[in-house]
Amino acid sequence: MFRYIIATKIVAPRLKIRYDDNEQTCYDCNEECLIIGNDFCGDDCGFMRHLREVHGYTDADRYSLALWTLLHEIGHYNTIDYAEDDLIARAICGLASREEALKDLKLQDIYFNIENEWEATEWAIEWINSHKRITKILNWIVR
Repeated sequence: MFRYIIATKIVAPRLKIRYDDNEQTCYDCNEECLIIGNDFCGDDCGFMRHLREVHGYTDADRYSLALWTLLHEIGHYNTIDYAEDDLIARAICGLASREEALKDLKLQDIYFNIENEWEATEWAIEWINSHKRITKILNWIVR
């Protein structure tokens, strides 16, 4: 976990971080902190596919899921003031089991296309594009 904290502090020094093995990795907008959970490097549920196919970021696989996860969650921290949430889309996605979501690309896209999810991912892409050298180092740290 220490490596994730180091990487996060390099990108967002003021962002609070909390480890909780009872939670999923997420940005908690109420506490304004990144929660590193027990699923940190688990299944991406279509996130990497979405990066490549929908966002059009063909170099997505150059970087680890761990780095993308951190940058996406930091993206929430940086975009929370202007990105809207879609509670209806979240509720629809929440009705499906994880197994169903893993098989259903349309359901994955519904979730990842929610405006605040989209904007957090776009922020991560822009950060990588603007910080190529440090991205390589961070990728090595979190692998």
